[in-house]
Amino acid sequence: MTKKLVGLMWLVVLWACACGMGLAQGQTGRLEITGVPPEVSTGRYDRQAGVFAADVSGIEGALIHVTFEEVQITGQKLEWRTDDDYLVFTQGAALTKEDFTLTADAVEYFGEEKKLRAAGNVVVITKDATVYADELDYNEETDEAVFTGKVKVEFEDGVLEGTKFVMLLEKSELQFFGAFQGLFNTERE
Repeated sequence: MTKKLVGLMWLVVLWACACGMGLAQGQTGRLEITGVPPEVSTGRYDRQAGVFAADVSGIEGALIHVTFEEVQITGQKLEWRTDDDYLVFTQGAALTKEDFTLTADAVEYFGEEKKLRAAGNVVVITKDATVYADELDYNEETDEAVFTGKVKVEFEDGVLEGTKFVMLLEKSELQFFGAFQGLFNTERE
């Protein structure tokens, strides 16, 4: 089970790194707002302030999509400050990359600081596991992913719960802080 948990955390860190690098390096992306009647104003860009903002939260079925290469971020509210490369999605925020999905109440990327943050009802789904947490913080420069709050990791053969799990990518190390517990099945098929 430890090997699967390390594999899951590796996927989280790879995803966060790929998402962050795409935004930080100024790669070409696509912004799309869907499900909105043509007469409704949903977004605006203030060139002087360097801020794009959009809000479709009052329109049933409407979404804001931002796509960079293989990473797609969606939500109902968006603020994007182009000067310091800060991006925040709220209300129905989701990040998708290949076979990886992250959902949360809010997803933020701090381009200048090279950090990603997801907060509130964080759910990370991969092929091997699902992680639930109150918050996820990822730092590109230290290759550290930190899950905090009420953290639960579900695998095919077990469950781990605690308040803080940290993955150090470079060391391929997973650290548990404070009290935690786990249930697992050691039977092999």
